[in-house]
Amino acid sequence: MPHRSQRLPLLSALKAVPAHRCSHREEAAMPNPAGFGELGFEKAVLQLEARLREALPAPFRRLSSHEIGATYRQRRFERGWRIDMLCSDGETRQIDLLVSPAFPLGYPRTALVDGPGQLVWPHVEHDGILCLLPIMAEVDAEDPGSVAIHLIGRSARLIEDLLKGEIIERDFREEFLTYWFYARDAKFKITSLVDPGGPSRELRAWRDKDMVIVGESQEQLESWLSRRFGKPRGNKRFHTEPAGLLWLSSPPLPADYPHNGADLLALAKKESDEAYCLLVDLASKAQKDIIVLMGAEGRGGSGLLATMTTSGRKVSSRDGKIQEPLSKGFAPNRLPKEVATLRTYSAAPVVKAEVSRADPSWIHGRGKDARSMRLLQKTVTFVGCGSVGSSVAAKLVRAGVGNCHFVDPEDLDWPNLGRHELGADSIGKNKALELAAKFQQAFPHLAIEGHEVSAQALIDGYRDLLESSDLVISATGSWSAEGALNRWHLVNGRKMPFLYGWTESYGAAGHAVLIGAYGGCLRCGIGGTGVPHFQACHWPEGSATIEEPACGNHFTPYGAVELGFVNDLISETALRALLEESTLSHHRIWLAPIQRIKDSGGAITEAMTQLAERENLGGQIWERDWCQSDCPSCSFAREYRSVA
Repeated sequence: MPHRSQRLPLLSALKAVPAHRCSHREEAAMPNPAGFGELGFEKAVLQLEARLREALPAPFRRLSSHEIGATYRQRRFERGWRIDMLCSDGETRQIDLLVSPAFPLGYPRTALVDGPGQLVWPHVEHDGILCLLPIMAEVDAEDPGSVAIHLIGRSARLIEDLLKGEIIERDFREEFLTYWFYARDAKFKITSLVDPGGPSRELRAWRDKDMVIVGESQEQLESWLSRRFGKPRGNKRFHTEPAGLLWLSSPPLPADYPHNGADLLALAKKESDEAYCLLVDLASKAQKDIIVLMGAEGRGGSGLLATMTTSGRKVSSRDGKIQEPLSKGFAPNRLPKEVATLRTYSAAPVVKAEVSRADPSWIHGRGKDARSMRLLQKTVTFVGCGSVGSSVAAKLVRAGVGNCHFVDPEDLDWPNLGRHELGADSIGKNKALELAAKFQQAFPHLAIEGHEVSAQALIDGYRDLLESSDLVISATGSWSAEGALNRWHLVNGRKMPFLYGWTESYGAAGHAVLIGAYGGCLRCGIGGTGVPHFQACHWPEGSATIEEPACGNHFTPYGAVELGFVNDLISETALRALLEESTLSHHRIWLAPIQRIKDSGGAITEAMTQLAERENLGGQIWERDWCQSDCPSCSFAREYRSVA
């Protein structure tokens, strides 16, 4: 190893250091828990210093508390070391190695001393801190010295790459949202409902005291706002104003960020004639400041930036009167387009703001889940909004099904509460209406309706709703209701799949039966009193249900945890039906672990054992055909169609 007084390139000296001490797992660095504490911190610091003396080719020195505090005022660093780095251009630069009180669980940070400043080099923050690891990164807290050496090596490589200049423009463009975030000067975010893609186009914006929302159209904004906040009283409407989207062929570099209206107009003109004309048209329509989004494709996908002109803000004159700087000297709505353009995009500064995306593709998959836009076009009707139906509905709403109808005639009661998506504030209110109201406000980009009707009333009076559905899910627990739905499905040609879901006693097994265009109907596998031919578990006489202290009131005992597996089974089956468009009827069964079934007094049926082809089963999903038979419902449908 070279003598430590020799000034060798730091990067060359660290090439042999292993790079496995850091990983990019989905866990964030956490504050020091019990097990490290103050003594653990000091021990880790000593180990780090020993490793520095062993690995570095040149001397380093400890930073004083005053130096750390003066240089890194907005950080919580506890200790620091300054290291010389001889670079390939012959210049000696310095790197600071810094640790916080969370060390060694919190990984060290490095900084370039006397760096070029913010937004000159990518990955270098305003105080010189280098961005080397993802936000969600783990380090080996048991080997803090190697972690530090690894990060010093990465820092040296980054600085050398930046000196060569090859990565500067590339990284600024690929991660443009990050650098716009550093350059922003607005304290607020702009919420976007906009599809993040070209071409450049006019949008609409709605403003409140502390909120700005931008959408594709007046209709989209009104729909979203009404679902989120409720409809305005009387004949009032949400007031919106013109806004715009400049779709850029490549993300802007920091040097191109607009500082004033004239910069923004120049950026649009450089991009295309269409982008320039869009801003000119907006200037002639706007009565005040204009919100202009800018979009482009980065390495991780589409991104949006936001600017807002300030030349349209009202000002006070010397005599105390309020002046309108845009229309001054002209009658209202008589401002020439050329004058409007010059005044709107003037030397007055533009505000740079961060965009918070609220479009469906971002909410349901951060723009990376191809299923989201397909699901957004689907319509699902949920018949039965009890403990199973409400949870299945919740999962499919969160998956992004665009149009949902909830159907249930009953009110929520206290015994429902422990297994239901609704809470105490919905007691005594209709399940379907309350569930629809809850999810509509939470997911205003979806269309969700509740219907306080029974299954039979749905068939009699809401046929358009059923016929427009891509999938009907029934979780009523009522054979009379599901038998009626099955007959309607058969008579109407089985044009869309019907999914029936239920659970066995104690939540020991769950069933999802999808009735497609071919194969058996529901009645083909269920007896005349609603008892399925295939059951996974059986129970001693009288133990499958529990009686309440009231005449004829029985219930099947299970809790929310046991029910969760069954709800997942039904939800997954529904998702497959929506995306794969299965046409053949089939039956999926989830079976609880054997010990839980035994503990509740049950046993596995012979039919389930044969399906699994072994006795030691449980905690799994099984699938079987739902075969067609000459059942009464199939016969009824044939007779009905022949008469019709």
